[in-house]
Amino acid sequence: MTQTAVATQAEFLANPDEGRAWWFLGTLAVLRNPSGAPRVPAVIELTVPPGGSPPAHVHETLDDSFFMLDGDAVIKCGDRVELARPGSYVVLPHGVPHTFRVTSPHPAKLLLIHADDSFLRFIEAIGTPTDERGLPPEGTPTPDGDRVAESCAEHGARFVGPSLEAEDIPPHLAGNDATPIGAVHHVSLQVTDLRASEAWYAAALDLVRVDGDIDDDGRGHLVLVNPTAGWMVTLAGPADPKVEHVAFGCSDRDALSRRRETVAGRGITPGHITDAPYGSGFVLRDPDGIEMELFAPAT
Repeated sequence: MTQTAVATQAEFLANPDEGRAWWFLGTLAVLRNPSGAPRVPAVIELTVPPGGSPPAHVHETLDDSFFMLDGDAVIKCGDRVELARPGSYVVLPHGVPHTFRVTSPHPAKLLLIHADDSFLRFIEAIGTPTDERGLPPEGTPTPDGDRVAESCAEHGARFVGPSLEAEDIPPHLAGNDATPIGAVHHVSLQVTDLRASEAWYAAALDLVRVDGDIDDDGRGHLVLVNPTAGWMVTLAGPADPKVEHVAFGCSDRDALSRRRETVAGRGITPGHITDAPYGSGFVLRDPDGIEMELFAPAT
């Protein structure tokens, strides 16, 4: 292989640990274009810490485009607010104010794909070159706000508003800030023989009956609990054997209601909350029609 061939190959490929990098306003920016390759399209891997949010800004000519590699971020573009997750591709048109906020508990990684190098030149102007591949340590100095705003304007964009604060994000887009879901609360099964199944689950999983009865004809509904761990299995029958649903726990009915709002805001259709003496719950169905329940025990 000739020297010329080796040089040509070095220009069309950049390995994961290669590329110029900068600490840039609390983030890590890594240029992914191979050394010696054209600067455009500019491909920049930007790592942003949890809660990171740039001031709302407008690009004069650049359509700000990026692919979410990791983490969650709420994106505000004009009047629209959406949640971007790993695999989302975001295109923010020039002339429209936009910003974002990382809502995941770990840093987000965005792969910026820009048709010009205006943002890259902005990074080069105020960023601090680094050989590290992590976020800047706490206390790393950054340019003052006036210099940042001036440099931003010199490179084709201008600040038009504040960063996106956590309280400005609709609850259903809050990502991992949403009401947490607990462990599996119970599994509901249909069985062919209630007495045989109750005996089997008692022997196999140490479950004891805490509610329900079996009629003389063998029909009934039983609630079995593991007295050590607290999780339950419910049995109904006789019927064709199947898993009727799996229920995950919420701390109380208010948390259950907030979670229902969250999933509805994410485009998932939840069932209505039903209340019973032993607790409250609502049902979801996955793309295959498999039933899941979110359940809050009575307090």
